[in-house]
Order: sequence, then C-alpha cells, then structure tokens
Amino acid sequence: MRMELAIERLAPKYRHVIILKYYQDMTLTEIAQLLERPEGTVKTWLNQALKALRSDFGKEGGFDYA
Repeated sequence: MRMELAIERLAPKYRHVIILKYYQDMTLTEIAQLLERPEGTVKTWLNQALKALRSDFGKEGGFDYA
C-alpha cells in the first residue's frame, strides 16, 4: 500500500515507466517503443523514478538509501 502511494506521487512520465517495467514486466526497449521515446530517455526516467522512490522511503521510513 505504501509503495502504491509513493508511485502515485511520482511525475506521470516516471509513474508510467515504473508501472510498465515492474508491474507489466516490459523491457526498456518495449517501453521506449510504446512511449515513442529513445531508450536512453526511458532509462533516465527509470533511474530518476527509482531515486525519487528511494528518497521518499528514506524520508518516511527513517532509512538512508542514498
């Protein structure tokens, strides 16, 4: 439940990449084709989304993932 709330707080482009990658089990290449974006852009968005989630959980849970 907490993860879902954290994902909902992400910017839409980051949220879409997370959902497609981890909930739909799509590859980065498939996501890039679906979103009509370069694969490098999708990788960047995924990295930034994961960084934001780590930061969010670090603040709420008292953990430091940096």
